[in-house]
Amino acid sequence: MDGRWAVASRVTSDEGLPKWVKYMAGVEITSIPAFGDMAGVLDGAAPGPRWWETPDHVWRSDDARPRREGYLPRELRIRLYRDVVALRRSGLTYSGIVEEIYRRHGVRISKSHISKWLCGVYSPYNGRRIPSLELLEPSEELAYVIGVVLGDGYAYMKRRAIKGYNDVKIGLNAKDREFVEEFARCLATVLGRRPIKPRYGRSSRRYVVEVESKTLYELLRKPVDLDRLKKYIEHCERCVAAFLRGFADSEGSVYKRGHIFIFNTDLRLLTYVKDLLKRLNIESTGPKLFTRRGTVICDPRTGKQYMTKKGVYYIYVRASSHTNFYKYVGFTIRRKQTRLENHIKRTTRRLPPPPTFSHPTSPSLPI
Repeated sequence: MDGRWAVASRVTSDEGLPKWVKYMAGVEITSIPAFGDMAGVLDGAAPGPRWWETPDHVWRSDDARPRREGYLPRELRIRLYRDVVALRRSGLTYSGIVEEIYRRHGVRISKSHISKWLCGVYSPYNGRRIPSLELLEPSEELAYVIGVVLGDGYAYMKRRAIKGYNDVKIGLNAKDREFVEEFARCLATVLGRRPIKPRYGRSSRRYVVEVESKTLYELLRKPVDLDRLKKYIEHCERCVAAFLRGFADSEGSVYKRGHIFIFNTDLRLLTYVKDLLKRLNIESTGPKLFTRRGTVICDPRTGKQYMTKKGVYYIYVRASSHTNFYKYVGFTIRRKQTRLENHIKRTTRRLPPPPTFSHPTSPSLPI
């Protein structure tokens, strides 16, 4: 037997009943048959309308539940939140805060919402450490993360997202531990969270680090928008050097004879990297085609053959600029940095200068 009829059969009036009981029992209590009248319903007589079948005009009654409206944009909610906290610290009452927020932003918020904001029950920051791209500040760590993700790193969204869980991933999978640890450190600094410990996969023999951040995904998702990334990469010379170091850690190679190559399938991105190297007085050639699209390649580790879907291009750092590359860019990966150091020792007959990531003699970069 339906529980709604059992509730309705024990009441004679709707006085004192909670609103949800009146909705579950029907629009009007008197219109619901008592327990003995259930035979008519079972015989096929149509019962009264349910609350979810009620016409729209009924929702405007005194007992109606207001329909849930959409959220304000997160950026606006954060501005409101900051103003509410500042106004309360200045000694303004809740009523005064409501009026001042309405005067500034044209949005009227309730006193209960203000109370829950100030008590920490609600916060527009919940769920996202960096709520929007407008609040993402340029830094060396962010520039390094961008360089890595444009290379060996990844940023993707799950096809089947689980409700209530973050559906995006930013991460790196590499065999060099110091490379993954540096990427994890930069991610933690950018997101303002505790240090992230990479995990080691015994089967793959590689280190992996992953985080969930919708803001970083919106910035780094593919196809990459270089015009949107430039303000974070070209913020200062140290940011330029950090971006190049992250990209070189991912896509750079140092051969035994000291030749430095940087590979990628994006011709426009390699051209941009070459321009950034030139700003640091590092000369390079290319980009040139290394592997044509559709070429059959054999993987030396597994012995499997596969066909390339994209063409691979490269730029070559001139030998005369190896010292500048070591001094202003360098590698986080120890084996690459050591090979570059040994090459400079052989060619210059002296110890290389200590690495530094500033370039005081070059003109300042545009912001």
